[in-house]
Amino acid sequence: MSDRTIQNLFLANKPFLDSLTKPLKAFKAIEKITTCRTSTLGTSVYVCPEDNTVYEQYHSCRHRHCFLCAEKKRQEWLEHQKAKLLDCPHFHVVFTIPHEYLSLWRFNEELLSRYLFRASRETLMTLLSDKKYGGICPGIMMALHTWGRKLDLHPHMHCLVSGGGLNTQGDWRSLGEYLVPGGVIRRVFRGQFQALLKQGLENGEIVLPDDLSRASFWRLYRSTYRKEWCVRIEERYEHGKGVVCYLARYCKGGPLHPKQIVSANDREIQMSYLDHRDKRVKAQGLKRDEFFKRYLMHIPADGLHTVRHYGLYAAASKARHKRSAAVVGTLKGCDPGYGERLRAMVVCCRQCGSPMPLSYQRWRAWKGISINKESLEDRASGNVQQVDESDHANVLCEKERPPPIRGELFFGLNA
Repeated sequence: MSDRTIQNLFLANKPFLDSLTKPLKAFKAIEKITTCRTSTLGTSVYVCPEDNTVYEQYHSCRHRHCFLCAEKKRQEWLEHQKAKLLDCPHFHVVFTIPHEYLSLWRFNEELLSRYLFRASRETLMTLLSDKKYGGICPGIMMALHTWGRKLDLHPHMHCLVSGGGLNTQGDWRSLGEYLVPGGVIRRVFRGQFQALLKQGLENGEIVLPDDLSRASFWRLYRSTYRKEWCVRIEERYEHGKGVVCYLARYCKGGPLHPKQIVSANDREIQMSYLDHRDKRVKAQGLKRDEFFKRYLMHIPADGLHTVRHYGLYAAASKARHKRSAAVVGTLKGCDPGYGERLRAMVVCCRQCGSPMPLSYQRWRAWKGISINKESLEDRASGNVQQVDESDHANVLCEKERPPPIRGELFFGLNA
């Protein structure tokens, strides 16, 4: 198995996937995952100034469910979060909606995602602003996940909550060893989410499935009040970096790691998963159509932000965040990590080791209307974009140029 295992699965089953009736978001995901880092999306050409060796690098699709694009984006995202996270203890809170609402979720994915974000935010902000539970404004980062370990539908919200915040006087105050009582946070979250559901149905925003009438919905609605909702508060972390690293694995690259694919044929796909109950690695076999149905089900709706920040971590709270960082500091500067090393890398020639500048790029020809008629004609004729004024392509054509080397590039540190 390799990093291209999931892409190879999509490529091998492309005729089957094309025959499926699917939403536009799934169609876009299939198209991008199958063409990622292939000549279809274009090529960047690097030329060694010493011996004119040519290297070609295929472009990435940059889809958030593509594993091939995930690693670089994941590390860049981590570096950005470290500059925002306060250097203080954090709590990890997980909000889960009842499985009775799964059929409703399938018909109202984007709307219920917004409800889950809002209910989780209001629950934490309302309780922590109460003097009984701290009377502070904390920093909150939320990440929406819709899958379980078996790729089944399991919508839940991961929340990283700072173990302290600013009180009404603008002073920093720590929360101590505990966040809020579990029973209290479960009841408040249930009330917040149920209120949004009720308002959404009365306003005509919610679409009911064919097998669920309004009377049946209200019976289901009342029955969920009589059950205990699942809200899990993990033990306090001394800093938030551990939880952010955990979330980064699932915020970028899709719900499945290529190493989880054990075997595959035209009938069944075997995958491994970690059972959270007994912490043992187990295997399950899914029929081909069921596997792709589950995988494509977890692609977020276009334009839906699956990671959001509130409180001190919100974009509108820069002044309050700066005041808090002056007291406890941030994680920026500790362990520069992969992001800093990535920015210091340059493309080097495998023959002589010299840095290789980008010569030109070929882009995929897109059909459509462009206000720049001249650029549209250029794309249709050759799809070549020069990076600098020197015409390396023509110079190299006049000489005996070795065949280009395609695939991954060699990167060296820029001294």
